[in-house]
Amino acid sequence: MAPQFQPGLDAFLLYLDSCGLAPRTLGTTDFAAKAPLDEVCDLMAVCKGAIILGYLQIEIASGTLKGNAIERLALCTEWNHIEAALAYSRRLPLLLIHHEGLGRGVFDCGTLNSFVYSRDLTDGAWSLARDLHGALAKWRSTL
Repeated sequence: MAPQFQPGLDAFLLYLDSCGLAPRTLGTTDFAAKAPLDEVCDLMAVCKGAIILGYLQIEIASGTLKGNAIERLALCTEWNHIEAALAYSRRLPLLLIHHEGLGRGVFDCGTLNSFVYSRDLTDGAWSLARDLHGALAKWRSTL
């Protein structure tokens, strides 16, 4: 993750902690002894819900998409899609938040039965937004 995203993530993690939630992340709170996908599957098996944060990882300046010219395409890591699909298949409550301008896959509206929140994740205070607090409260009520 790019350093400009860290202050907002730190604030979000503090907020989750204040709500009594203990996020688990491979490579941060949990460490691999097996292949990454096996580890994510094992971790998902003990989780009661999933919050997927989509950070900008790939920017394509120009090219084509399905035969149409594009000027810019912003993408997250493929792991966001894998983790969301695993959580969805386990029928876990999902909360999806992505950096503004990201698209495709799980972050396209209507792909999953979850509302998708778009935020400037470089803003250190993004997690203080009232609608996100409401969404998190609703999400927590389904755990």
